[in-house]
Amino acid sequence: MLQPALSLVLEALKQIRDSQEKPLRVSRATLSRLVEPRAGQVADVAAKAAALAQVRERVCVCMKCPHLARSRTQTVFGVGNPDADLMFVGEAPGADEDARGEPFVGRAGQLLTRIIETMGLSRDEVYIANILKCRPDMPKSASGNRPPTPEEMSTCIGYLIAQIEIIQPRVVVALGATAVEGLLGARGVMRESRGKWHSYHDTPLMITYHPSYLLRNQSPGEKRKVWEDMMAVLEKLDRPISERQRNYFL
Repeated sequence: MLQPALSLVLEALKQIRDSQEKPLRVSRATLSRLVEPRAGQVADVAAKAAALAQVRERVCVCMKCPHLARSRTQTVFGVGNPDADLMFVGEAPGADEDARGEPFVGRAGQLLTRIIETMGLSRDEVYIANILKCRPDMPKSASGNRPPTPEEMSTCIGYLIAQIEIIQPRVVVALGATAVEGLLGARGVMRESRGKWHSYHDTPLMITYHPSYLLRNQSPGEKRKVWEDMMAVLEKLDRPISERQRNYFL
């Protein structure tokens, strides 16, 4: 994206200007022109944001699954940059997400945020969504969360497809087997499908473990697998990888 790249250029220019015996002459006017986004890009991002808002409005009043509409606190649409290069897709909101109206805000979400930040990105730069926009209902006496059924996912998947078509990310990351089933229509064995490039409607798709799996399984080897998947994503996005990142363990 334009703005992060320009920020790096500007920072480099400022460092050169401040360190040289004969300072590089960079006028305030030149810097201002550099940071001004192109009108076409602004219009494109605004159009994507408006299109996503229209889909969100449909989601907010959706009653396609009456049992979920009755039990939800609110729908959980998605969050992040409408012009993101990278999109993360999970399975469904949990209790924390249902209460906040934002995906991945519980313990698993905090771990996902840490992964994103270690990639050199932020939640504001990527886009995060789920297959299901409502929390799957639970019996009154039960606690925790349940995965969505195939029927629930097939009913709701149209909203996610619309999000992907609007955002047009360069890479989609599917978090966990349920997300894979929702996107590709078949549930595979994670140890066989993760870490390999797949395709979703001609968009490169990386499959990796859901952050909640890493919370349950504290094995350094499993954590390293997820990080290797994320380094492959960075390479696909043509982003530099530092030695610190290459040696990092979650």
